[in-house]
Amino acid sequence: MKKLGFYFLLLAALSLVVTGCAQSLADEAAGDKKGIVIQGTIEAKEVDINTKIPGRIEELLVSEGDEVKAGDVLFRISSEELLAKKAQAEALVQAAQGQLAAAQAAKKAAMAQLNKAENGAREEIIAQAKAALDLMEKTYARVKDLHDRGAISDQKKDEAAAQLEITRQKYKMALKGAREEDKSAAQAMVVQANAMVSAARGKLEQARAGLEEVEAYLKDTELKAPINGTITAVNVDEGELVSTGMPVLTITDLSKPWIEVHVKETDLDQVSLGQKVNVKLLSANQTYQGKVVRINKKPDFATKRATNENGDFDIVSFGVRVEIENAGLNLRPGMTAVVSFLN
Repeated sequence: MKKLGFYFLLLAALSLVVTGCAQSLADEAAGDKKGIVIQGTIEAKEVDINTKIPGRIEELLVSEGDEVKAGDVLFRISSEELLAKKAQAEALVQAAQGQLAAAQAAKKAAMAQLNKAENGAREEIIAQAKAALDLMEKTYARVKDLHDRGAISDQKKDEAAAQLEITRQKYKMALKGAREEDKSAAQAMVVQANAMVSAARGKLEQARAGLEEVEAYLKDTELKAPINGTITAVNVDEGELVSTGMPVLTITDLSKPWIEVHVKETDLDQVSLGQKVNVKLLSANQTYQGKVVRINKKPDFATKRATNENGDFDIVSFGVRVEIENAGLNLRPGMTAVVSFLN
């Protein structure tokens, strides 16, 4: 029991020492000027670097305390599986390109057939048919002359006449073009060819999208710093497996620290935007200058419960942000600071 009582006394003494130091620090920060003095904590912009893909840390390029700039490579994740998927996606793209080329060739042939059916035969075909007809007419004339003189039989004459009629019909068909059923068949071939081209183009676009997705994942295997700052936490080692969304590193921008303090509504009239303040740290014998850059519009919480002193109501507080103007890189998030709002 005596030992327990001794510990309680020791804790009470330490509490009085810390309170006295804070009060002394507040008095020093305020100096001879009057104004409210509030204790706060140094804060800074922190960015957790997460991975979008699971994998093994292949190379870790930074350590805690390193200064980095935006765009610097921080670490790399092993990408063997993704490289294999990329090769597969590239093969699918090549196959789809071949299918599209074949479909376009089939469409070209179908269009040529339709053009021939709708516009008739080409000029050289018509010329060939006309030459054949002219030759057959001359041949028939000679056969008829021989028949009239009794040199050949009626059968030979009839055969020549039949050949002449066939040649004449071919020439007429060449002039007229294809029949309606031939035109319909050619149009159906064109429609089918267009469908094949559309399907092949869709498969190609799908294959390219798959390749682009794999390439995007490959880019994510190399993580870069999004901001300038200091590496303040490293949560993995080389060779360690990481999962999607896992915080691997933390980058803190120490160039523009700030302090968030809570000002009671009864003291809020002593605080204004742009107001200059003095900032004193427990860890440094230096006074920093700061400026009020934000006063919250909504209250945060009650700083006092209802008592006889303040009536039947609570006193709420408002968040006030103070930016430190001459901090450099000496301040760290979590440091205790005392802010003196000067009048």
